[in-house]
Amino acid sequence: MPTARSPEQPAEDLLPPGAGPAPSAVAALDGAIAAAFSNFGSLTKDGDNTYLKTSYLTLPTLLDAVRPALMAQGVLITSALRLVPGGFVCQTTLQHSGGGWRSSQFPVGDPGNAQKVAAAATYGLRINLQQLLAITGQDDDGQPAQQFAAPAAAAYAQAAPPQQQPWAPPASQPQPDPSAYV
Repeated sequence: MPTARSPEQPAEDLLPPGAGPAPSAVAALDGAIAAAFSNFGSLTKDGDNTYLKTSYLTLPTLLDAVRPALMAQGVLITSALRLVPGGFVCQTTLQHSGGGWRSSQFPVGDPGNAQKVAAAATYGLRINLQQLLAITGQDDDGQPAQQFAAPAAAAYAQAAPPQQQPWAPPASQPQPDPSAYV
């Protein structure tokens, strides 16, 4: 039977062991990221997408702009490819020296084509890092990049049934009851 949390009881006391970083550790990570923001280098778009006729921030420029400021605040960027049912995901994590972490995943494709996976992993790392740091891109005419998200999501939904999404957890994995931690 779940127990109600009193205002004096820290939420991390109610989480099962290994359920993630303690909220206080995540708060320390958030504070470190906030402190790093003012020291980020230039986030000027330096790549050109000739197909869409837009420019974008390349991964090397993004890493050069944010890595020194994050490292000075005790935040490490890690990224890895993980094999999941149906393909790979690029998982990018911001890890704080105080134990807090945040992670983002991006599907990168079929394991049968190494070159496409590597290219998509680079793209995935850039997108994940921008999402984790709340760095949004705009196209050349100043319109938010989100204008492309709805058509892409609709096309993907028609192309692949939900059970084929490589980032979905395996069906056999038990899911925790969220009401148990309230």
